[in-house]
Amino acid sequence: MNIRRRYSHGLSLLANYTFAKSLTDAPDFRSPMFEASIAQNNSDLEAEKGPACDIRHRVSLSAVYAIPSYKRSNLTRRLTANWQLAALYQAQSGYPFTISVFGDTANAGTVLGENPILADYNGQPLFGPGTHTAKAWFNTVAFVVPAAYTFGNAGRNTVYGPGMQTMDLALSREFALVEKVRFQIRGEAFNAMNHTNLGTPNRFVNTPQFGTITDAATPGREMQLSARLSF
Repeated sequence: MNIRRRYSHGLSLLANYTFAKSLTDAPDFRSPMFEASIAQNNSDLEAEKGPACDIRHRVSLSAVYAIPSYKRSNLTRRLTANWQLAALYQAQSGYPFTISVFGDTANAGTVLGENPILADYNGQPLFGPGTHTAKAWFNTVAFVVPAAYTFGNAGRNTVYGPGMQTMDLALSREFALVEKVRFQIRGEAFNAMNHTNLGTPNRFVNTPQFGTITDAATPGREMQLSARLSF
C-alpha cells in the first residue's frame, strides 16, 4: 500500500506499508548463522517447509520539506532562504531463525560449517515475562537437545528475532552562484534517534550463549557534514 503526496506548499511525502508472508522448503537463502542451507533429514524433505526471508510487516516513510524563509527583513530572508529538511523512517518486523544443535548429534553426516540438526521443542511458551531482551530473547527452556542419534522436531525458522527501526534526517541549503552553478551544504544524521536495533539471537541450544543477543543489527547514531558543487 502506497500513499503519495506530490510536492505542494513545500512538502512532498511518500509512505509505504508491506504485509507479506514467505514460505519455502529450500533453506538456502542466507548465512548459516541463521539456519543451515541443507536439510536435517534428506528422507523427510517435507519437514523443511517453513518461513523463508519472511519479513511480515514493513513500513517506510519519506518526506521532504522546503522550510519557508523568514521575511521580517532582507537580512533574515537571505539567512533563512532555500533551506530544506528531509526525513526517512523505516521499521520492520524481525527475521525468523532456526533453533538448532551445534554439531552432528544425530550422526547423520554434515557439511563443513553447517549445523542442520534441529532442537526438540517441548511445548512451553516461547515468549513470556523477561523475554524480548538481549539477555533472553525467548524462553530458552522450551528447547532441548534431542536424544543421541535422533532428529529434532523444532521446525525450521519457527522463532522470530527483533524488529528494526531507523530514522535518518538531513538538513541542507543550496546557493545559486552563477547560471548553472550551484553550491549545497548538507548535514545528515543516520539513525538520528540512536535507537538500538538488536541482532539475531544465538540459536544453538547446546551453547552457553543460547537465546542471548551479543551484537547490533545497525550502528548507532552517525553524523556527517558535506558540501557539493553542481555545474
